[in-house]
Amino acid sequence: MNVTQEIIANIEQACSQHQKLNIHQTLKIITAYRAISNDPELIDKILHLIKIYSKQELYSNALSARQNQIFNLIGLDFSSKEIADMLAISEATVSTHRKNIIKKLQISGTGALQKMAYQYLHKK
Repeated sequence: MNVTQEIIANIEQACSQHQKLNIHQTLKIITAYRAISNDPELIDKILHLIKIYSKQELYSNALSARQNQIFNLIGLDFSSKEIADMLAISEATVSTHRKNIIKKLQISGTGALQKMAYQYLHKK
């Protein structure tokens, strides 16, 4: 049995025993997985998403929950297409959310939105 099969077998065994991981255990496992991943940048994004989700913070009360979700994904440098695929919505819907976020936060342009979202996520 190779390492991947062993990991999957351990996860399946934990599931059959109805074991649940808390957020700290989850982060520890995913961080360890990063060391053997072919795409550590993707793992970094996943880790960041988990941290955001666990905090459940909104960027001010100005944004809706969906806009906040998209704002956070923008800050993680996901493209509109990637965001659309992740959230199972159209790119046009993502574009509309981007425009509304820009209006609500009173900033000018997508570059400013990207910069603000990035700074917000990385100061946490």
